Amino acid sequence: MKKQDIMKILKLHIGMVLNKNDTIDNSLDIKMRIAEIDAEFTAMLKAVSAETAEDFDENRVKGPMEEKSELQQRLSELASEKEKHESIQSRLDDMNLILDGLKNHPINYDDSIVRQLLECVVVESKNKIKVVFKDGYEVEQTL
Repeated sequence: MKKQDIMKILKLHIGMVLNKNDTIDNSLDIKMRIAEIDAEFTAMLKAVSAETAEDFDENRVKGPMEEKSELQQRLSELASEKEKHESIQSRLDDMNLILDGLKNHPINYDDSIVRQLLECVVVESKNKIKVVFKDGYEVEQTL
């Protein structure tokens, strides 16, 4: 196997491990629903007058406001996940830069490169190890 092929495979595997993003970004849908709830609430408030204030049903408002609160929480979680993904992508770019630097060098084991990528390797048992990357991602491997 050629050195270039090995580098491509290595980048692919590192990318697959670090760039694992299972979440779907539906933040636009959430923002649209929040806007709909706000519009409904504004319409309800406009419909209330001094004469109808006593007939106003607070339960009609409670449900949408709880939904809005949950949607805002989910929006916050999505923003946090996006930030984490960007951090992982930055780390992946750094690793690819390191690997690209190896393109014109012979492939020899180099402890310093391994230390740049890995936090530690934990021996779980005689048949299992756990590899911990610098960004905290962990991979368990059965031997």
